[in-house]
Amino acid sequence: MEGSNELKKAPSYPSFGPPCDHCNRPDTSNMTWTDGVKNFFSNLNATPRMGPLGYILGSAYSPLVLERDMPNRNWRDAFEDLLALDTGGNMIPDAHRKAEDAYAAKNRYNHTSETISMLNTFLREQEKLDSRLQKLCKVATENDDKKNAEFFGGHLRSVCKADTDKIIATAEQAKSAYEALKDKSASSQKSHGQWIASLISSGALPGWYWNEQISVDGPIMGFGRSEAPPELEAGITMTEKELSEQFVDGQPQKFGSPQGLPPHRLQALRDGVLDAPRSRIGPHKPYDPGPSSTLMQVGTTETFKRSDGSKGTKVTIENHLVDGKSVKKEYILEPAKVLEEMYHARKSMLYLGVFLVNGPQDDQLDLIDSINQILDEKFTDYEGGSL
Repeated sequence: MEGSNELKKAPSYPSFGPPCDHCNRPDTSNMTWTDGVKNFFSNLNATPRMGPLGYILGSAYSPLVLERDMPNRNWRDAFEDLLALDTGGNMIPDAHRKAEDAYAAKNRYNHTSETISMLNTFLREQEKLDSRLQKLCKVATENDDKKNAEFFGGHLRSVCKADTDKIIATAEQAKSAYEALKDKSASSQKSHGQWIASLISSGALPGWYWNEQISVDGPIMGFGRSEAPPELEAGITMTEKELSEQFVDGQPQKFGSPQGLPPHRLQALRDGVLDAPRSRIGPHKPYDPGPSSTLMQVGTTETFKRSDGSKGTKVTIENHLVDGKSVKKEYILEPAKVLEEMYHARKSMLYLGVFLVNGPQDDQLDLIDSINQILDEKFTDYEGGSL
């Protein structure tokens, strides 16, 4: 029959169940659920409709596997060049790599500097509070008030000391992370999902799109073909965590349906009813959640022919905001700008996700303020009002 011939031409969809002679499916009826899921994705990645994406996710020679086993080489850039040539384009120009590297280095430096500056502000406030507690402890000791001497000098100072140690440890971690990444290429600093998206934006993976949104389980990356016949329609959506687990040796994979953001809180934020407190200091201020926060980013590309006959790529990025509006931008030969858009959208979405799931989060100064408030309310007369 005509219909049955058409079915044979289309790649089969892997599924669970008994063996199938028609589609060469092995017997999966006795597999555990986890093994069955792995088999499903293994078969899915091998189908023609997944193309290079299937190779990246499923091959033992994927650059994301090779960099795990041999981390001292830049497998990502090499693969991107090969992919660009294989799809009829040109290797990625050195100028594009350098532009991305320069932006990534600047972004990393600014982020670390702002973090250290914020933590130093916390430490200065902690020092002021500690000096105040020492003064109170001295007054209590001179008045033979053992209870309050222990409260000021023992309990409250130990709380502040523990917080100070955490602040210093966070600063050391930030500096160590900066040192580890400052000489790395931009591509090596991208998450797995962002790197796959950059293959699309660079033109190495033409005809595909990416989208990113936030969930309770973190960023979700989706990839698919922009225009394709039904038999080649492709698409896969995974959280960044799931993508990372694909390439961690010996770690069991966990699959599930990511939970969306709480709809009632999202609607309240959209209506302006749920207000996020403005951060007073630090790098968080530009990403305070609000109606203009990015809820989802969609990226597409269009290939065009330059005057010299070579191929070029126009990147269109559309950011969908909480208030229902969208902002569309187009870039040609501006890889650093595209990378900036990706980084900015993810940071905005991450802050939005934390806020909507956990509610307004107190910053470090709120703990210091709360202790000072207790001292102001209960102990202003302790030194004759001279605190």
